[in-house]
Amino acid sequence: MSDDLYDLNGLAASLQAALDQELAAGGADVDAPPVELDLPARPEHGDVTTNAAMVTARRAGRAPRDLAEALGARWMAGAGAGVCERFEVAGPGFLNLFLDDAWYRGALDRLLAEGADYGRGVLPAARRLKMNVEFVSVNPTGPLHVGHARYASYGDALCRILAFVGHDVTREFYVNDYGTQMTRFGQSLAARYGQRLGLDTQVPDEGYQGAYLLELADDLIAAVGDRYRDALVAIAPDVTALPVDVLAEIKLWGRDAILAQFRATLERLRVPFDVWTPESTLYEGEDESGHRGFGGEVGKSLADLDGESLLYEKEGAVWLSTTRYGDDKDRVLIRQTGDPTYFLSDIAYHRDKMDRGFEHMIDIWGADHHGYVPRMKAAFTALPPHDPDRLELIIGQLVNLLESGEARRMSKRRGDIVTVDDLIEAIGVDAARFLLVGRSHDTTLDLDIDLAVQQNNQNPVYYVQYAHARICSILRNLPEGAGPEGAAVPAVPVGPHERALLRALARFPEVLLAAADQRAPHRLHGYLGELAAEFHVFYRHCRVLSDDADTTAFRAGVCRAVRTTLATGLGLLGVEAPEAM
Repeated sequence: MSDDLYDLNGLAASLQAALDQELAAGGADVDAPPVELDLPARPEHGDVTTNAAMVTARRAGRAPRDLAEALGARWMAGAGAGVCERFEVAGPGFLNLFLDDAWYRGALDRLLAEGADYGRGVLPAARRLKMNVEFVSVNPTGPLHVGHARYASYGDALCRILAFVGHDVTREFYVNDYGTQMTRFGQSLAARYGQRLGLDTQVPDEGYQGAYLLELADDLIAAVGDRYRDALVAIAPDVTALPVDVLAEIKLWGRDAILAQFRATLERLRVPFDVWTPESTLYEGEDESGHRGFGGEVGKSLADLDGESLLYEKEGAVWLSTTRYGDDKDRVLIRQTGDPTYFLSDIAYHRDKMDRGFEHMIDIWGADHHGYVPRMKAAFTALPPHDPDRLELIIGQLVNLLESGEARRMSKRRGDIVTVDDLIEAIGVDAARFLLVGRSHDTTLDLDIDLAVQQNNQNPVYYVQYAHARICSILRNLPEGAGPEGAAVPAVPVGPHERALLRALARFPEVLLAAADQRAPHRLHGYLGELAAEFHVFYRHCRVLSDDADTTAFRAGVCRAVRTTLATGLGLLGVEAPEAM
């Protein structure tokens, strides 16, 4: 019998095959919707149930209960033989399956055999894609704040899950180091540098005011001394009058210093990136004036859009006809001054990702980018090969930090900036990573600092980690030879609490697929809490070390399977699985 039967996805697939055979035998030329399985809340409704007959009956021209009866009989005569005691048709056409002990033992045997690879590669090969996921991507003008921590945790967890189920995933950080904001950052750093040298240099009104720039200025002095003093004396107090070459050097140094901080902070948060792409490189190429005065990917993008007759000039600017692709108005790409807009850089950036061969691109943006979605989708669709489905834009929502039920400002030293490092210092990496993916990315998240540091079952991450640590303790304390690792699963009766726990484990591949397809790491977060709860119930009712050696071996195997699945799931969320707490 195929091992594929021993999880819920495998059971569903076998029922799907039986349903397709039944429809074909009845002469119905229809495509049945995918079979979905649920776990009934009441044991009298079976171990698993499906409404497949109900959702297919009308298009097949059959009564739902009759189709459910035929489906159950066909499946029991084939794949279901040997793993299912009986089936019942209930209500308007539910098919309830009563699995036998052999299925549960087979499920445990598969879990133990696959170990940490259980659920890996569950995505069918035909659906696997070469994917690029771009996230965080903040301007290198200041420290990463707690909002970025949510996007980083979400993006990293999503990448881990996508890769685990079978996609080829590249994680990318787009460095917005070109344009007005970087100029203002460079001027602000120059002003703080001058102040540290005793000069009357003022931060521009639209510059960056954060106190972190004073620390950065101290680092700049340590690196270059008073190299730029004379240039600042000549233009003080107006740093906007700095010579272009001096400003460029200060800006470049500041960018690299901030990026070094980003890398260190993200490493603390366990968020790696494969590629860091500076916006400035999009303008670089063999011919710096390749098209409309721009080289690199920017010039290529302009040439592509001109080739589609989508660019026009008006009021001295160059416009893109995004309204042809659903935008509410056309957009400027090149200003009257000849300077490019951010939008032009973004178009070139996505063209560059297509050039690199990515079949699917996911961008994870902050809540303030919601209005940017229609224009970006329109511009991407305007680029050959005009495939809007190749780009997926995800908008994340905000984080509210709470302490004693009230909003908390965690860092007076940096004014109103609550940094990722502040958060890690306050609650630790594990709590931050777990709690920040606890809700769907498209809803506002309240992160309770008091709850995050509690060492009790009210704290979700503690609850799951404690289940893992408890299992490790149980297995460590088993007498030598009791339930040895690697032993065959004994043919013992499977009790109700063991069944419930094994059914929960059998859901893991299904949860991973849903989390990947729905871009929803919170589905895995919720599952781990449910699995931990199911284990704690099992632990209360089933002594692992029993008077019967086979029962001990079986229950020890169940514990090992839960331990491994918890560790795998926590790892996919960037959280450690401690062996003791």
